Amino acid sequence: MRYRGRSLALVIVFLPFMSDGQASACSNVEIGRAASPYGKLTAVMFKRDCGATTSFSTQISIVAGEEEASDIGNIFRADTDHGKAQAGHWGGPWAEMKWLAPDRLTIRYAKGARLFEQQKAFEDVVITFEAR
Repeated sequence: MRYRGRSLALVIVFLPFMSDGQASACSNVEIGRAASPYGKLTAVMFKRDCGATTSFSTQISIVAGEEEASDIGNIFRADTDHGKAQAGHWGGPWAEMKWLAPDRLTIRYAKGARLFEQQKAFEDVVITFEAR
């Protein structure tokens, strides 16, 4: 009985360190930025790499002004689905973003990409998507 209690205590003590290690295993590399008209918002595209067991993903976040994107994309996340989609020079699926107005953003991405996130709105911005 005492041995089981000690084992459980070790798992509880080390679990937070293990999950922190997982989160820090991912890195983001910015690919490009597109400022909205008047510069209030910026769409930031980046490559996310979470190690050898996953493929690169293309992610896009909308941030205020010149802020950096952090963590995961808040409006778009996709990978090439094991090579089914055309990859950009960064290794994730090809994508591009363009502001049509201060409250309208269009994102074009490679046909065949496996989508994990595709938000149609962010705050007051309407987002449209087009697979090409």
